[in-house]
Amino acid sequence: MTDKIIRKTTSLCPECLEPIPAEIYVDGEKNWVMMRKHCDAHGDFKDKISIDPEEYMWAQSFTDDIGSTINVSTKPEYVLSGIKPTESGCPYDCGICQNHKNAPCIALIDITNRCNLACPICFANASAKGYVVEPTFEQIVQIMTHFRSMQPVSAVLLQISGGEPTVREDLPEIIRKGKELGFVEVMVTSNGVRMGKSAEYVKELVDAGMDALYLQFDATDAPEIWKKVRGVNLWPLKKRVIENCRKAGFKGVILVPTIAKGINDDQVGNILDFARDNADVVAGIVFQPVSLCGRINYEELMDLRYTTSDLKIAINKHTNNVITKFYPIATTSKFTKLLAWFDNQPPFSMLSHSDCGFATIAVINDENEWEPIENFFDVEGLIKWANKVYDMVIERKVPRPTGLLKGIKLENFGAIAQTIGKFVDDMTDLSYRQMMKAYFFAGAVKYIKNPQKIFTNKTYQSFARLVFSPNLASAGNFLQTKNLMISSMHFQDAYNFDLDRVCKCLVHYGVIDPDNPNRVLEIPFCAHNTLHRENIEKRLALADQEAEKPEVIQNKIESLIDSIDK
Repeated sequence: MTDKIIRKTTSLCPECLEPIPAEIYVDGEKNWVMMRKHCDAHGDFKDKISIDPEEYMWAQSFTDDIGSTINVSTKPEYVLSGIKPTESGCPYDCGICQNHKNAPCIALIDITNRCNLACPICFANASAKGYVVEPTFEQIVQIMTHFRSMQPVSAVLLQISGGEPTVREDLPEIIRKGKELGFVEVMVTSNGVRMGKSAEYVKELVDAGMDALYLQFDATDAPEIWKKVRGVNLWPLKKRVIENCRKAGFKGVILVPTIAKGINDDQVGNILDFARDNADVVAGIVFQPVSLCGRINYEELMDLRYTTSDLKIAINKHTNNVITKFYPIATTSKFTKLLAWFDNQPPFSMLSHSDCGFATIAVINDENEWEPIENFFDVEGLIKWANKVYDMVIERKVPRPTGLLKGIKLENFGAIAQTIGKFVDDMTDLSYRQMMKAYFFAGAVKYIKNPQKIFTNKTYQSFARLVFSPNLASAGNFLQTKNLMISSMHFQDAYNFDLDRVCKCLVHYGVIDPDNPNRVLEIPFCAHNTLHRENIEKRLALADQEAEKPEVIQNKIESLIDSIDK
């Protein structure tokens, strides 16, 4: 069979990191989706993108048909918020430049590069660098304010990361300030060391406003795997974190496993079961296939590369095919905007490229077994309906009182009864929002497959709350009633770097510009870690501080684990 080209993009040479043309294609011999590229100075390179071409192509078309993307970066209002001029060419002008196609919905801030672990697998790799990078509280507020003041779409989610953010004593104040500035959700990415030591500390972060804990979680009871990936067996600590979150009444734990082929890919099922058995605390899992650093040959790359397609197969093999469709992240883009609008909150959407990952829901039924969400309601039907309602909202259309609205007494909404069937300019925002909630509900209920079970089944009840009272809170509660989010973000490295993906990135690092302390640089996640991080951090490093030695960190964490075991 001959190769089939799917699309063309720009990638990087893994040797010199210069931009080079690349093709995404289906290999006619292996029937894999591959990337191939050529550097005049360093030769040819290939990488594996997916081992399931049919599913890969479905995701490409599904995102186009169901999701939506908005290019805000060329709007004059957005330019005023700090677009950098194009000088060196994409992706070297990140900061951000006018080539970016999406507004970020997640503002990511590394509040320190210090850490209390010395992991072999690490984006920041703080201890190995020997220097400390740690913005002041005032600089962190400056970065937050930048993201919140962006126009026309500001970032509404805040992710606090590092290094290890809990090594800063002012983390609760940082969380509190994020909520004060209007971030809808504040997420903390952590290895859990400090949270495992103290239930009181977990409660302090929750009281400050922490909405989600993205907990590093690479295995269950597998000491040798933990030692390979994190340098020490963290399993006793991870269990203690879950216990302490339970004591604090916190239900927003997201397990974040970094999956490396041949290292811990056999742990996918164990991690799924742990999340299921602790669903009162764990709201979901975000799997992260490992990004590859350093120079390796093609054979080594194929041995190490673990794709989202490998992950999908592993998930369904363990759960007896609980995921009937692995929906691309952008699937719910308009639905999310609609829920935010119902809440009178800023609109935001997860508008990432379809290759970046997936996000779906698995139901844990009353027998504690895995069950597809499609058994309960028509997912695609609901998404399409939400898209239609949101499009009406954008155009300020008013539904006619026929069909879906039969039986709904719109006169209860006062002025609305006078405006049915025509555009309205004088209707109050509140009354229009109430009417569209009723309209959304009237259409959404038909997608429940067994509505008679609403009174007896928790999954049906949580879905009913979502359509009866559509808002961000009811969407969040949907994940706290044994409906488990299962998702993946496959971050890029120099081998599989795809500029089309980078230009649609929804997770942007915020860093102080080393050349201008009054300016915030806004850099897409994969571009930052592949190209920009080392250069920027060296220039921002604190001259009077040195990073703690890896062996010192290792001794401390081993002592802590020993104390927990005892």
